[in-house]
Amino acid sequence: MQKAWAAGETIFRQGHQPEALFIIEQGEVALVDETKNERRIVQIVGLGSLIGESPVLQESPYVYTAVARTNATTLGFALDTIRALLEIDPQICFRWLRLLSERLDGSQRRLVAVAGRSAIERLGVFLLQDAGDGAEVTVELTQQELASTLGIGRQTVSRVLGNLERLGLIERGRGQVRILDPDGLRALLPH
Repeated sequence: MQKAWAAGETIFRQGHQPEALFIIEQGEVALVDETKNERRIVQIVGLGSLIGESPVLQESPYVYTAVARTNATTLGFALDTIRALLEIDPQICFRWLRLLSERLDGSQRRLVAVAGRSAIERLGVFLLQDAGDGAEVTVELTQQELASTLGIGRQTVSRVLGNLERLGLIERGRGQVRILDPDGLRALLPH
């Protein structure tokens, strides 16, 4: 079932039992870990990404809240449909496992990239994750979102971004950071 979501609308909520898994057809979705006192963006996903799949397989509650960051469109598959497809064609099951494996691998790489690192290293690695060779990239997150995603203070994010901007490596805008010199930013990070 295809559904349109307005920016800021919740697709599903952490702790609720899964009713479906979703493929993002358009827009961006933030995967958010919510506690009593805090909301932390775990990841931002877009076109072609699968969300809510692990709880469907494990028959457990959603582990994060999915919120449309922009206007978004998803294609939802109800649990009964998923079960029927998996029983009919084992190839679907194999492809799904491959997608899960790729996502887990990406999560582990991000964790290794930031574990035990300084604020500039965490921020640099995060900003560069979508940057190609020499290409300018714009990361559309507020400083507060960057801080909560990386587990560092907003003031620290602001200070580090200010230093990077003075070096001519990035440019800050309202709710975004544009990487002007990805290679220069990479050069600041330990290899």
